[in-house]
Amino acid sequence: MYREIFETGIEERAQAPAVRHLLARWQRLHEKLGFVPFAPFDPLELGPAADEMIVLVPMEDGDYLYAHYGKQVASHVGLDMTGQRSSKFQGPIGDFFRECNERAIASGTPLFTLHRSSFAAQVHLWERLVLPCRDEDGTPIVVIFSRPRELRDDLLSAILDASLDAIVAVRIIRDDEGKALDGEFIVANRRAAAFADLPIEVMLGSRVMSVFPRLREAGLWDKYVRVAETHEPNEFVAPYRSKGETRYFDISVGPLADGFMVTFADVTDRKKAEDEARLKQLEFAAANEALRAEIVRRQELEQELSWLATRDSLTGILNRRALTDGLEKALALAGRYGHPLALIALDLDHFKRVNDHFGHAGGDAVLKAAVGIMCFGLREDVDLVGRLGGEEFIAVLPHTGLTGAAAAAERMRAAFAATGVESEHGLISFTASFGVATWDGRESMDRLLCRADAALYRAKASGRNVVAVDEGGEDALIVRVPDAAPVAPEDSVLPFAPRVRSRPRPRNRSDQV
Repeated sequence: MYREIFETGIEERAQAPAVRHLLARWQRLHEKLGFVPFAPFDPLELGPAADEMIVLVPMEDGDYLYAHYGKQVASHVGLDMTGQRSSKFQGPIGDFFRECNERAIASGTPLFTLHRSSFAAQVHLWERLVLPCRDEDGTPIVVIFSRPRELRDDLLSAILDASLDAIVAVRIIRDDEGKALDGEFIVANRRAAAFADLPIEVMLGSRVMSVFPRLREAGLWDKYVRVAETHEPNEFVAPYRSKGETRYFDISVGPLADGFMVTFADVTDRKKAEDEARLKQLEFAAANEALRAEIVRRQELEQELSWLATRDSLTGILNRRALTDGLEKALALAGRYGHPLALIALDLDHFKRVNDHFGHAGGDAVLKAAVGIMCFGLREDVDLVGRLGGEEFIAVLPHTGLTGAAAAAERMRAAFAATGVESEHGLISFTASFGVATWDGRESMDRLLCRADAALYRAKASGRNVVAVDEGGEDALIVRVPDAAPVAPEDSVLPFAPRVRSRPRPRNRSDQV
């Protein structure tokens, strides 16, 4: 079982922004009080972040009790441990969890861990922040933020195995001073495994130097590390001696988190042909054309992979292109089967003031918090949520009429008004205005978007922080501010977790959205 525990350099090693946010909160409290109370980390106070939190309380017999087990963690693991003993986890993973808990309590300092576990089949690598806290009576409590760092992706595997080149991804292993000592293979396709003469299952998790011991001697390891540290890709042809002979490889290296991805192809025969072609101008021209064709092929592959991207890079929800594509298909299904469809357009109020007063980091934090509020309570496999740009968002609600959409918008509005975002410059309060419209069964997507947008502008003109509803007709825009609207959905409604489509699809297909 792979596992690592760190007490220093947590900010640099963590990928999840929530790790750095929670660690900073813990450090501020510890510096002020000399210890950290549990109350500021109570899942009841953390909102959507609680779905990735675990709370453990020591028991008299030395075991630990799971007082809280976040929904997202339970979903990945496949079971909810709330109210159960930690001893349910046996073997190396159970020993690892208990070691982390006891070490955090004994040292009184946060820990950052990386580990793999067979309990979550879709998770390749977990990252966790372990925080020692105290209850009001001084009882030690362990608060853990747990999130998958790397997920097994069937689409990625298919693309990798279809490649004509060998491809590997490596996570760098560093010493306490940050020096790159070795690497660990986290991705390898079948051509790379065949070159290493190892099964893929054996190659994954293996140390780079044990599989390719001559990398340093060949000068390749330093080039790979330089790409990881400078984030500047590199392409070159280099020799490497393996199995008693020297072969030449066309190598492309790109940065990947705290590591790198390498694509390499054996071009020994091409190299020899190019050397011979220097004697003949025509053969040299032909070899040069082959090289240009190879570059074009790689560029086309990169463009195709880039086209697959459907996510907004900041918030993780659908981007404009994916949202309009999904809305078109949702309208086609609604027209085919005769079910209603509603649209909620929202815009954060006075968002420029947030950026002016709290900086772009504060603005980004507000945008992420807004997405969490929008998605909470929506249907995972039905509803769509996307960012049109800036502070403008759209929610598509199939099988939903005007009343249900207006209620959902009001719930979001109330949650926005009741939510604050912590920043280094203080608490950021924010509100949003909403426009709601339902499809009339005939109009185009653009017309529906225009009506929702017109309702949104009516909401802003009415003073902001309200919900405007378009009930149809030329002058049917009304503004609603229901009393005592619920901030959170019923417990039976699952939190929304938008998904990325596995493949690009033609715009005229009528597949399910």
